[in-house]
Amino acid sequence: MKKEALLRIAEILNSNAVDWGLGGSSMLWFHGLIDRPNDIDLLVAEHDALRAHELLSQLGTYETLQPKEPFCTKYFTHYTLLGTEVDVMGLLGIRHAEGVYRLDWRMDANTRVEPLEGVSVPLTPLEDWFVLYLLMPWRGGKADLIEACLKQQGIRRDRLEAALRQPLPAEVRARVLAAMAVAGG
Repeated sequence: MKKEALLRIAEILNSNAVDWGLGGSSMLWFHGLIDRPNDIDLLVAEHDALRAHELLSQLGTYETLQPKEPFCTKYFTHYTLLGTEVDVMGLLGIRHAEGVYRLDWRMDANTRVEPLEGVSVPLTPLEDWFVLYLLMPWRGGKADLIEACLKQQGIRRDRLEAALRQPLPAEVRARVLAAMAVAGG
């Protein structure tokens, strides 16, 4: 991840009041859970997905892609901005044996916002990514990192309760409930 790319993204989305948040490995980097992010993953509220695309397409090249299974995200665009790979997702979806898990992320009063050279970078909640990584193939290690962090710092119960209201495989549901119990959720 190039910091310059994230700064430009944050500046343009913030100045146009787009409801967005940083996720994936870049979000984990802000939390000190990994040393080097792979790319920049952004979640945008479904109602702002097209607007975000209009703005970000001014910064670099892009491809609108069909998500690969198990993903069934409604708005998915891959950008190359200032030499950095950026994925933007609106109404993120992951298909699994019990149905489809959907996340229409929106900023709220509890959203953690990090300053980066004077620019605000909203972070999507660790709790959301705990569930997402449990549902993604080959991402269990990242779920483990997040779970350990949540057990230390506490859990946003509202985020995990929202996840539990959706269809989830039994093993994911059990892991979420166990993490809430251990963390006092």
